[in-house]
Parts: sequence; C-alpha cells; structure tokens
Amino acid sequence: MRRTLFKAAAVLAVSILFASLGLAQATRPADLKYPSLSYNPPDPQAFRTGLAGGLRAYIQEDRSLPLVNITALVNFGEIYVPKDKTGLAGLMGQTLIKGGTQAKDGAAIEDRVDFLGASLAFMAGERTSQLSMSVLSKDLDEGLQIFFDVLRNPAFREDAVSLAKARMIEQLRQANDQPAQILSREFEALLYGDHPLTRQPAKATYEGMTPADLKALHAKYFFPKNIILAVSGDFAKSALKSKINTLAGGWANRSLDIPAFSKDFPRPEPGVYFIQKPITQGYISLGHLGLEDTNPDYFAVQVMNFILGGGSFTSRITTKVRSDEGLSYNQGSRFAYRWGFPGTFSGYVQTKSATVGYAISLILAEFDRIRKEPVSDDEMETAVNYYLESFADGFQSAQATMMSFANLEMTGKPRDYFKTYRDKIKAVTKDKVQAVAQKYIQPDKAAIMIVGDWEPSNAGGDKWAGPLEKLGKVHRVALRDPMTGAEQK
Repeated sequence: MRRTLFKAAAVLAVSILFASLGLAQATRPADLKYPSLSYNPPDPQAFRTGLAGGLRAYIQEDRSLPLVNITALVNFGEIYVPKDKTGLAGLMGQTLIKGGTQAKDGAAIEDRVDFLGASLAFMAGERTSQLSMSVLSKDLDEGLQIFFDVLRNPAFREDAVSLAKARMIEQLRQANDQPAQILSREFEALLYGDHPLTRQPAKATYEGMTPADLKALHAKYFFPKNIILAVSGDFAKSALKSKINTLAGGWANRSLDIPAFSKDFPRPEPGVYFIQKPITQGYISLGHLGLEDTNPDYFAVQVMNFILGGGSFTSRITTKVRSDEGLSYNQGSRFAYRWGFPGTFSGYVQTKSATVGYAISLILAEFDRIRKEPVSDDEMETAVNYYLESFADGFQSAQATMMSFANLEMTGKPRDYFKTYRDKIKAVTKDKVQAVAQKYIQPDKAAIMIVGDWEPSNAGGDKWAGPLEKLGKVHRVALRDPMTGAEQK
C-alpha cells in the first residue's frame, strides 16, 4: 500500500514538474509554438504499373489493416450512350452485379460477398464508371475472382433487368417531386441545350431496353486498355500483380470508339426563366457556362469563387444573404466542372417566395462587386490558406491516393498536377482574382432560373417589390413530364 502511494506521489510530482515547465514556456495560448506542417504528395509514377492486356494500375501496399480495396475505373458513362438509349448506363449501374455473370446469378454473388464480409458496388457516371470492392486480405483470392468475373462477364439476366427497369420508371414518376432536382435539370438544359450532357430518359426509353443492349454496351467499352485499376491494402505487390494478370489473361481488347461531342452550346437570352410549382419557397440558380478545369485560369477562379460564394460562412454571398439579411440557409456560388466540357457558373439560393427577387438582387450585387473592387488581404489569405491546408485531404488513405492518380491519368491531366498544385494557388494575386472575375462572371449574360410559386414570387416584398421583370425579360418555362419528356399541360 505504501509503495503504491509512493508511486502515485512520484507520478504526480513529475506531472507537476512538466506542467510547470510548460507554463514557463507558454503562459498564454497565443504563445504556443507548433512545428510547421508540410506534406509532399507522392509521385504517381512510383505506383503505376502495367498489367496483362494493357490494363493499367496504381498499386500501394498498406499493411495497417487486413483489408484490400480495389476499384476499376472505366472510360465509359451515360453520355457515350446513343440518344435513343438514354438511361442505358444507369440501367447498367443497377444490373452489372444484380444481373449476375455467366457462372453465377446475382443473388448468389451478393450472398457470397455478404458472407465474406466484403462489399461490391458499381456506379455509372457521366463519363466514367467504377466497380469497387473491399475484402479482407485472407479472402483476397476469392474476392478478386468475384471482382473480375463481374467486370468481365456480366450476364444481365432478364429478371434483374426487368426489375431494375420497373424501379427506374417509378423513380421517373417522382422526378418532379423535388424542386432542387427540377432546378438542376432545367438549368443545365437551358445552358447546354439538346446535348448528351442533358438528355433525360423516359418511360418508353426504359421499356425498350434489353439485356442485349447492355451486353453490347459492355462489350464496346469494358476491355483492358480502357480501364485503370486503383488497388491498396494488405498484400505483396508482386503477388497481387501475378493474381491480376492471371484473372485478366485472355481478355481481348478492341479499338476505342468514343462518340464525337459538340462544344457548340446555345447562348440563352439573359433574363428570368420561371418554372411554376406551388411551393412556399423559390429555388434559384443564376449564371451561365463557365470554364474547363484544364484552363490555366482554373486556380485563380477557385480562389475568387471561394471569396465570392464558395467559402461557406466566410464567403460574401453567405455573409450578405444569410448572416446579414437572414433570407436563406442555402446560398452561395459555384463553378461546376466536368471532364472535357466547360462547366457552369452559378449563384444559388433557396428563400421564401416573397424574398426571391430581393435575394437575387443581393447575389447580382456581389457578382458586380467582385468584378469592380479588389478583394481584401484577409479574404485572400483565408481563401489561399483553405486550398493549401485542405490539399492533403485527397491523400488521407492509400486508396484515396491511388484513385486520385487513376483519375488523373483517365482525364489526361499532367502527371505533375499535384506536385505543382499548391504553387499555382500561391501564385494567385488580388489583381488576378479581379481579372478572372471580370472574365468569367458576366452578370449581363446571366440566365436566372426559378422554381417556385409565380404570384408571391413576382409580387416581392417590403425590401424588393416586384415584378420579376425588373431583373430581365421573363420566360415562363413549362414543367416537363418526366415519364414522356413532353411539356405538362
């Protein structure tokens, strides 16, 4: 007992000693000194390897957990689908796994994946698709067999395809229930026109799709040279490469036939585009086409937009519309980017009907201000530091790093993109911010799309009396029936 008390007293004395030393060094939080943090991204080339049939991969050993993650990134997406088959990529997303393979039906595959405590998922995007698996390292051999069987040999069985089609048709019925979805869909349709980027499936389109359509689409785009793997986990790299080469052996390549895509987009007349929906709030986007992320001005635009409306509570639009005026909980600005095409620039806000016009006028004023007035030193410091300090977030795990490298190669960006990223952010100046604001924000060309109730939105309120035509010519846009694509009566 006495020995225990002596040990406790000794520990307490040492603790007090160290605490007193610490206090002697820093008596106030402001006096605390920390070593500077630095992070240098790894070189993608150090992880890149070639595999059987021209399959490319980024592979990193990571023994921290008895787990392996593998993703196949495929150069295929919805815009590669013919117009009369719009939605076919989405149907593939629902049936690549559930439709089974030549050897096993979908239920058997999903049951076995569950038994292994693994996960297997497929999603088809706009221009890329991903098949991803996470499996315990002790089950790696079986997991890889399942993964490559699904990737190479999907059967798209009729029962699974029929069930998925019925489910997706039901989703169409609900497509106009959410104002935010209507706004996003119609705003892009206005800016891009009739283009693969904006095409929407309809009930008849889904009904006409067959397993044969899915098999033909899979055969056209799923081959080794059109796929990049990202793999990380508890394995020996040489052994993993050997396993993948065996499973990919004999997989035939074919010539890649990517459709030609126009970049000739319409220039909608500036003004208000109003979609009637009897709701108590207005959902609003205002803007125009933006730029591609390969544009040399991309980095300055990022910093500029953070200050304007992309920087959450520090941004000007949020400060004005939410904090100062109390008009909204959802507001800001964004430059959206997409591979190979100019993205969109938009200010956005969701506010009650009577303040629709007022909120829009405030955002337009901020568009104008950032074009005409230099931003402050504090705003620049906050924006630049945000990008510098959040840079390492994309490399928090081995798999995130491998996926970053795979996406970099898939989209054709330079291999030193991450190495030079922070220097390009640091090189942004206040003058450059104002220059890109003047170049890429064009209030006089803005299309203002509103989904809301016309009468109260047009009437306005105490701080901004209507009508909405004060913001520009008003175009009444008919809501389309998602089941048919035709305008609703």
